[in-house]
Amino acid sequence: MNEEILSLFDENQWADSGAVAPAWQVFVDRWIRRGLIAGLGLGFTLPYFRLLNRIRVRGHSILDQLPRKNVIFLSNHQTYFLDAIAFFDLVYVRKGYPLEDPFLRFSAAEETIKRSLLTSIMSKAGGVTVKRSFREGGRDVKRSVDLEGAERVAQAIACGWLLHFPSGTTQRGAPLRPGVAMLLHRTRAVAVPLRVDGFRDLLLHKQIPGRLWKKCSITIHQPLDLQDFYARPYTKEAGQEVLRRLTELIGDKDAGAPAAGAPMVQAAGLEEDK
Repeated sequence: MNEEILSLFDENQWADSGAVAPAWQVFVDRWIRRGLIAGLGLGFTLPYFRLLNRIRVRGHSILDQLPRKNVIFLSNHQTYFLDAIAFFDLVYVRKGYPLEDPFLRFSAAEETIKRSLLTSIMSKAGGVTVKRSFREGGRDVKRSVDLEGAERVAQAIACGWLLHFPSGTTQRGAPLRPGVAMLLHRTRAVAVPLRVDGFRDLLLHKQIPGRLWKKCSITIHQPLDLQDFYARPYTKEAGQEVLRRLTELIGDKDAGAPAAGAPMVQAAGLEEDK
């Protein structure tokens, strides 16, 4: 199965796969995306994340150093969408990047996107759906790898920035899935570890936000040095070493630990935290 996944990311195979979306669909999706991001920024993230709660971001200056394509942010996962919305807010509202430069997207389980009308609409803001092979609807399952979903993930990385959750679940302490190491090796993406904390405390019930006066944080680490990993043929041992390094940065063991020397973002703007 590993060979099947690896072959998926061969440039000659997936570059020509999939039908090109009609021009009208691209136009409509683009404006729906822009409307959703603008609406969330004015109607939700501004009052909820900055006035009624507080979110600090460590390492925001790292974003300015990244290329606008072939970048993957590897994050722990606490809620279905709040952590993703907060990252979109950071990139497009606080940092003020143009809405499609970079083209930021986020990965999501297919069953989560289909759960309600709201989650389906959220996918238009940049969701990349994947059918998980190990879990569905809160239950452990075993099924074949979603190759089409893996292709969508690879294409999203090639076209811009992707916020990805390698644990594949919001359960605390879940291990990182080994497929992320294979994904990195085949896409040669710039891999940026990202740690979120406190977003679970915003939930009133299950995945419904509403709690106030909470403190959350986003820590952006320096990109992983993967030159040697990319230069050599993929091996299971090398992949496990990448996962170990990544777990040290975003795993639950060090939850809430600040990145040494990293700048902070105040809730109301991008001033340095004193």
